[in-house]
Amino acid sequence: MTNISGICETLGALEKGVLVPTCNIQKELSKLPPSEARSAKRKWRKIMRRAAKRIQKISPEDHGVCKNKPLVRHFARKILREKGQKTLGLK
Repeated sequence: MTNISGICETLGALEKGVLVPTCNIQKELSKLPPSEARSAKRKWRKIMRRAAKRIQKISPEDHGVCKNKPLVRHFARKILREKGQKTLGLK
């Protein structure tokens, strides 16, 4: 990942209200109050569902929601990078 890509991903995560995917998630969640940790987890799951739907649009021959976790995680991080790029005015 290039430096600008990492910055965009971090900025997108902050804008969306989730933890940065490259950090130690369990450690960071333990630092948050329980209500905020729950909210951050719910927002991350929402991004993951959106990523799975995006994959389904690309390859409709797969019936149902994509269950390939690494692929879904890749698309979720792509969503965060796109949000960061939009915030910085790069896209």
